[in-house]
Amino acid sequence: MKSNKTVVWGCLIFVIAFIITFILGFIFTLGSYGPRAAKIPSNAWLYLNPNAMIPDYKELEELPFVRVTSPGVQEIKDKILAAVNDDRIKGMLIEPQMIITNYPALEEMALAIGSFKKSGKPVIAYGNNFMQGDYLLASSAEKIYMEPSASAGLVLQGVSANMLFYKEMLDKLGIKMHILQSGAYKGAGEPFSQTELSKGTKENIDAALYDIYNHLLAIVAQNRKLEISQVKNIFEQRDDFFLSAEKAKELKLIDYAMSREEMLKSLGLNEDNFVNVANYVPARQKNIGDKIAVVYLNGNIAPVSGFDFSNQSVISEAKVKKIIKQIQKHKDIKAVVLRINSPGGSALESELIYQQLLKLKRDYPLVVSMGGTAASGGYYISCAGDYIIADPGTLTGSIGVIGLIPEMSGLGKKIGVRSQTLKYGKFAGALSPLEQYDPALIESLKRSSTATYNEFKQRVMTARKISPETIEAVAEGRIFSAEDALTNNLIDEIGTLDKAIAKAAGLAKVSKYYSVNFPEKESYWKALRESDLLNLKEQLQNNNNPATQLEKYLKQIPATGEWLFLMPYNLE
Repeated sequence: MKSNKTVVWGCLIFVIAFIITFILGFIFTLGSYGPRAAKIPSNAWLYLNPNAMIPDYKELEELPFVRVTSPGVQEIKDKILAAVNDDRIKGMLIEPQMIITNYPALEEMALAIGSFKKSGKPVIAYGNNFMQGDYLLASSAEKIYMEPSASAGLVLQGVSANMLFYKEMLDKLGIKMHILQSGAYKGAGEPFSQTELSKGTKENIDAALYDIYNHLLAIVAQNRKLEISQVKNIFEQRDDFFLSAEKAKELKLIDYAMSREEMLKSLGLNEDNFVNVANYVPARQKNIGDKIAVVYLNGNIAPVSGFDFSNQSVISEAKVKKIIKQIQKHKDIKAVVLRINSPGGSALESELIYQQLLKLKRDYPLVVSMGGTAASGGYYISCAGDYIIADPGTLTGSIGVIGLIPEMSGLGKKIGVRSQTLKYGKFAGALSPLEQYDPALIESLKRSSTATYNEFKQRVMTARKISPETIEAVAEGRIFSAEDALTNNLIDEIGTLDKAIAKAAGLAKVSKYYSVNFPEKESYWKALRESDLLNLKEQLQNNNNPATQLEKYLKQIPATGEWLFLMPYNLE
């Protein structure tokens, strides 16, 4: 117990020290936000070194003088494009390290790098260990350098989707999972009821991954001026997992095997020449024309009240309402683009967000730009748009419903816990997890699942003008690549975010325009005031409770007692 108190007080002291430091920084900077602008040296090169998790868009401003995290994709793009016309910037060095992001995000950054190259400024890339995401970004450069050491390497693994199966574990624990699923291919429930994917689900996922894989091969082939068959052979026939620099050069994946120091010397550069993209502050440009709002909706769909630092990766009705109010304050916004990157989540929250977006569409043309994933609930809210454009690397669809209800009467018997409920009313105490569920309850929940599924299909039929006779061919939980989604009329076009912005401008009948991003960034100071970070002591005390720990584990099972529009796996 004493050690727990020590941990709690230690954490509280850390939080208090953080707040004091933040306040002092806030005072001394007189309200300014963001990292200090770097001084631009002569013969300056932009240094792009994305690493770890890179979000599409960051909703918080940086702390004064301190950058807590790497820039988001949108910020990186904007700065690269600004450097195109900045005479102080003579070239660019890309040095990615263990990037974690989606394929469309990589392509968005690559497009900006392409514009930089077209200006005539050199772009080179360097790596010690290139993982696949690192290499895809580096392949946008004109020349790629790689560390020649035997301990360095390049990895190109392909595309995969992994699912864990819990049925045998749940059987051992005495937990029975009731799968309430509408959609034959809605595989989110299969990990709890089976030990492997059903044939139909596997075939559906295979088809989508195959298209993404071929797109990946095409990117490498185009960037390195190789035949697709050559690239495919590298992915599928090479002997070693790690490619050495010499082997990568032999396969024409890189241009030079040399150390970083040797590379800089050969280019006549040193560390003083580089301006980190995070600290690069372009000269202010005067924007001409009308505004097109770009709204970034990233993460799972879930109800959220108030602000939490984790809420940046959650899409909620409350957040969408707040963004709409921000948009309405700008009288010169003529159209809105929704940049959606979501595997879905709460069915009810998806419907509430959909209704808010329909209201937004009354005032502005509304174009949807799909990022890495816009599936299940992510596709549901996309149906509010006038026009849907998916990135070539997008996964979408997954039109179906899943509900998971754990019954733990078997677990109770194993650990010696019994439950007895006294009740009045047919469904009183109906979801007591330590008792066997009434079959009438399960049948009722199945009917509710079907009704929710029918509502989802109706939204799609209305948005995409699909007949009731043909809707099942694209529903049932099937996922689609962008190419297949276009074939099946689930989207209107395949293209980038820039294409979606241009389409929105066209619908608004404006020829001169520029984009503005939403949600508007908030300061850490405001976020800290609105968050429940200071409730840390109570959270730590609760986490020491065994019952709380069991409840926390069960909550990792996607949603007990709530209908979900959720895609069943993550793409790697």
